[in-house]
Amino acid sequence: MKLNKLSLAMLFAGTLLFQANDKISLKIDSEISNPTNLSTYYQQMPANVKSFLAKYYPKATVVKYESKTTLAGKKYEVKLNSGAEIDFDKNGNWEEISDKQGVPEALIPAKIKTYLDQKYKGVKVESIDKDNNKIKVDLLNDIDLEFDKNGKFLRVD
Repeated sequence: MKLNKLSLAMLFAGTLLFQANDKISLKIDSEISNPTNLSTYYQQMPANVKSFLAKYYPKATVVKYESKTTLAGKKYEVKLNSGAEIDFDKNGNWEEISDKQGVPEALIPAKIKTYLDQKYKGVKVESIDKDNNKIKVDLLNDIDLEFDKNGKFLRVD
C-alpha cells in the first residue's frame, strides 16, 4: 500500500516537472511595435499565431507570450495590451479567447452568431472556449451559454 502511494506521488511530481520544464514565458514592453526588435522567443511564435494576431488584433501589442508543453502537446498563451487573452493549441488554432471589449465577430462560429443575433442582439461575447465537444460562450451581460461543437444551442450555463 505504501509503495502504491509513493509511486503515485512520484508520478505526479514527475508530471509537474515535465510540464514546468518546457515553459517559455516572455513579457514584451508594450512600447515595442517593431517586430524585428522582439526577442528570439517571440520570433519563434508559430507563424499562424502571428498571422491570427495580425488579422484579428492588428492594433494590439503582445505583452506576454507563453509556450508550454503539456501531456496534450504544446500550447501557446498570448496576452495583448488591449486586455485580450488567447490560448492556442499545438497547431496554432485558438482554443479560448477572452476579451472584455468583445471577441471579434469573425471568430464566432456562424451558427452561434446567428443564435446570438436572434436571442441577444447587440450583446458582445466576452469569452469563447472550445472545450472538447462543447463551445462555451460568456456574454458581457453575465449570461453564459453552452453549445455543442456544431453550434447547436444546449443550455444557459
